[in-house]
Amino acid sequence: MTKPAEAIERFQQYLQRRHYAAHTMVNYTFDLQVFFSDRPRRVESVTHRDVEQFLSRQHEQGLAATTINRRLHAIKHLFDFLLEEGRVLGNPIKPSHFLRLGRPLPKGLTPSEVKALFACIRNPLDQALFLVMLRGGLRVSESVNLKLSHIEWEEQALWIEQGKGGKDRRVYLSPDALASLKACVALRPSHAVDEWVFWNQKRPQSRLTDKAVQKKIERYAKAAGLHASCHTLRHTFASNLLEHGAEIASIKDLLGHASAASSERYARASNHKVKQEYLETMKKVMRQTKL
Repeated sequence: MTKPAEAIERFQQYLQRRHYAAHTMVNYTFDLQVFFSDRPRRVESVTHRDVEQFLSRQHEQGLAATTINRRLHAIKHLFDFLLEEGRVLGNPIKPSHFLRLGRPLPKGLTPSEVKALFACIRNPLDQALFLVMLRGGLRVSESVNLKLSHIEWEEQALWIEQGKGGKDRRVYLSPDALASLKACVALRPSHAVDEWVFWNQKRPQSRLTDKAVQKKIERYAKAAGLHASCHTLRHTFASNLLEHGAEIASIKDLLGHASAASSERYARASNHKVKQEYLETMKKVMRQTKL
């Protein structure tokens, strides 16, 4: 029969032989000591019920799911080792013991960060490009594929053809984004390739690529002392609308996350409620981040 202290010591030696990181060994050792601290027992007598009681106590202490799962991994790893040594007949840790972790929420920019970023963007084309992404929630691929014929000036909207998942949708533009877009289009050279709204400034007869846009935002973000990407602007758009009272359903429509059936209904009839909700909430956003 094996005492917990003996099992932990042998397990430590095993981890050292396998060149585990020092902090991993320290964490595993501490977690195993916590597990066996309630009452001394032989490791062979540990059952899944002991694990469930341990989980209950961890929950009562208000520990984070990541901490609890780490401790479960330590226990599971120990018993896998003991199984290989023939010291136990099974592992008391079951897949169902592990807690499901929610995906972390996307991180958008704060109003002050938005101001700092756009203070570094002086080029009219780049300002229009990134302001349309920020205020319209466009993906980078949707931005570079935007054509002059997709702009609905009177409706203050853009028609996005074949966005991610093959879903067409309409997005609306705030007054500052619309004004910036008009200024950009007015500067468009006559020899720019086809009718793409955003062109390659170094080679007007070449298309602007996703990679080029991503490098632009990285450069501006670095100048502003920020960690930001094109997708960060999209997250910021969604966060702004949500924080200022827009409904989840409207945000999904604007982001193109709706089901195919919803997208088809949306394409057949203009959604006045979505437009009004967008314009009203974007006024509040603009007051915070006047550019």
